[in-house]
Amino acid sequence: MGHLLGVNDLTNEQVRELMTLARRLKEGEEVRVRGRAVLFFAEPSTRTRLSFEAGARRAGLEVQTVNAHESSAVKGESFYDTLRTLEALGADFTVFRVPFVLWPYGEVTGVKSALINAGDGTREHPTQALVDLFTLLERLGSVEGLRVLFVGDVKYSRVFRSERVLLERFGARVGVCGPATLIPRGLEGVELFYELDEALGWADAVVWLRLQRERQKEKEVPSLSSYFKLFGLTRERYKRVKLFLHPGPVNANVDVEEELIYAPKSLVAEQVRNGPFVRAALFALLKSW
Repeated sequence: MGHLLGVNDLTNEQVRELMTLARRLKEGEEVRVRGRAVLFFAEPSTRTRLSFEAGARRAGLEVQTVNAHESSAVKGESFYDTLRTLEALGADFTVFRVPFVLWPYGEVTGVKSALINAGDGTREHPTQALVDLFTLLERLGSVEGLRVLFVGDVKYSRVFRSERVLLERFGARVGVCGPATLIPRGLEGVELFYELDEALGWADAVVWLRLQRERQKEKEVPSLSSYFKLFGLTRERYKRVKLFLHPGPVNANVDVEEELIYAPKSLVAEQVRNGPFVRAALFALLKSW
């Protein structure tokens, strides 16, 4: 049984297999995986946690959820010891979300239960990248040659770090646009924009990213209103967008104008609907990988 700690843990063939199974599950096919999935969440979550719960149940797994503030982590137990404890209590899969960067992986890869990264600090969020890829493939059929623009808080976005790699592996071109303070250095091979109107003319699809104020160590944008004016999805900009995604949660009237979150060009609701199918497929396939 394998782990999914980052998107590069999957080969392209495995990703294709996962996309195919997720599509079949969405069309009504059933899959049954024996065992128990434990969700250990040390950061708040609505979509990802509930999506994993629904996906695990769809796959036939018993599900238990542990919040960090209710666990022995508050007493000083290490993350590794928590994983070993959950394994000893019968976890076949451990899904975790943690506020720190899990790199290098080190000793955690020695845990026998399958580990699934539901977000580690600012490093990766591989299953959200898989959900977004599935959503784009469902709508467009292929991402080969697709120009995908990420707008906003690129610096702190684990979604961007996973999704960029996955999209490029399947032939998409990636661009970023945001304040200079929120664009990380060293983005080789990525189209770089600081003017959103110019970037929208380049893009076939846009992923708006949440402004992660809780991760910012200093004031990296002058104000929320100025950020929205320069980089938010307004009604005027909406006219130029072909389709857009947002991994959520959306900061209404900061990332995206509230009335546009579920507008016709939005794939936001579809991203949420697709989550359980992609994650159920992952539970099923990790058993054989």
